Amino acid sequence: MKGKKVLCGILIFLMAVIPMSAFFVTPVKAQGVTLKIIVTDQQLPGVEDVMDEFVAAEDGVSAVEVISSGTNAEDQLTYLTTKMAAESTDCDVIGLDTVWTAQFAENGWIEDLTDDLEENEMDAYFGAMVDSCTYDGKVWAYPYFMNLGVMFYRKDIIERNGFTIADFDTWDEFKDNTNTILANTSEQALNSDLVGLIGQFDAYEGGVCNFIEWIGSNGVTSIFDEDGNSNLNNTEAVEAMEFLASLVAPRYTGVQGTDYIIPREGLVHDEGSSVGMWLAGNAIFMRQWPFAYGLSEGNALLNATDGSGNYIQFGVTAMPTHTGADDEKSAIVGGAVLAVPTSGTHKEEAMSLIRFLGEKEAQEAELTVCSNFPALKSVFADLPTGFEWVSNFKAAADLTLARPVHPQYSTMSVEIADKFNDIISGLKTPELGLGEMDAAINEIIAGGPTSIPGFSLPFIIAAFVSTVALIAIFKKRH
Repeated sequence: MKGKKVLCGILIFLMAVIPMSAFFVTPVKAQGVTLKIIVTDQQLPGVEDVMDEFVAAEDGVSAVEVISSGTNAEDQLTYLTTKMAAESTDCDVIGLDTVWTAQFAENGWIEDLTDDLEENEMDAYFGAMVDSCTYDGKVWAYPYFMNLGVMFYRKDIIERNGFTIADFDTWDEFKDNTNTILANTSEQALNSDLVGLIGQFDAYEGGVCNFIEWIGSNGVTSIFDEDGNSNLNNTEAVEAMEFLASLVAPRYTGVQGTDYIIPREGLVHDEGSSVGMWLAGNAIFMRQWPFAYGLSEGNALLNATDGSGNYIQFGVTAMPTHTGADDEKSAIVGGAVLAVPTSGTHKEEAMSLIRFLGEKEAQEAELTVCSNFPALKSVFADLPTGFEWVSNFKAAADLTLARPVHPQYSTMSVEIADKFNDIISGLKTPELGLGEMDAAINEIIAGGPTSIPGFSLPFIIAAFVSTVALIAIFKKRH
């Protein structure tokens, strides 16, 4: 009897306590999968910043592990290609440079996302970023953040010469009005080293970006024809190269009082040397990436304001175009896209993650935490506090275009860089240089230097040696 009373008391206690426990204790989230996303060191903090929000909102995910693939593009590519070639199952989302989409798709390393997208979903992102995600008519990646080519200009110099930046929208306006400033003896007296335009014209990837921008600004938005062959030796591309070459001084004697605005030494400029010349106050215009904005803000020669935070000595605008029409694109994009590996095991959850990273909260975090520009258009219309300056890049963002999306792009890039530099230096006519460019690219398309799209012979040899070494280690351990 006593035992029955004790049991009855326990039952009464439990009936009283259980409802109270349900009220006061926060429910524990059901166990889900742990996703792994691979991005670079630079991108990693922005991803980590929003992962708690993603996990809280995604029922099937209990955690996200963010893994670094390295500090630069070369390290990242080596890390990822090794993982993909080994069909690794320990990564669910990978961050790719915008020029790698075709290479990874052609090798069968990433999923085709076309059927996973809602109708018009990609319309929310800048067109060139979507183009960078698209290969062979299918969408293989999701826009994450972008870099873009822009024109920095000396606001104070052009205004004291009676111009506004609107007077430099087209090629002809740009050349004529810049020459007018350089011919002004008052400007010459202030700075005898002043030049009109600097950019990245050396024979490297930066030169390729400048080339694509200049032909794009005359309507050439793809280097390929309908059959997928290189088609650069056309009227519009020739015209663009003739004009650009006409801006380059034939001698190392400066450009003031001449018909030229680009100094001869500009032919070997890269990002570092061009921004150094800009920060020294020796250029009216500079084609550059957004990183130079922060450097300009911190430069005593350039950072005077009107008292309300508006800089009065420099500004940012889009590159000029042939006619100023909206369909002429003059701002190349770089940056990152996100893809789902075919070897991954949580593809539905992975798609949810990359879509989340493309939404406003994550896009803002990548901007505020890592200073990476959003690929989502709406962020530009409602920028986070303290980042209002990003609106200066909106004009260029609306004129973006992608580099060629092809699995052999890295090999093509070398040919484009060399021939472009030959053309603008005057070593070859635009017709000859572009013709050689076409021939070299079409030879790559027809055969290519490798049997595996996107890889060079040294890489294959290295991969083979590494594989043999791994097999030896595996056998030794077993």
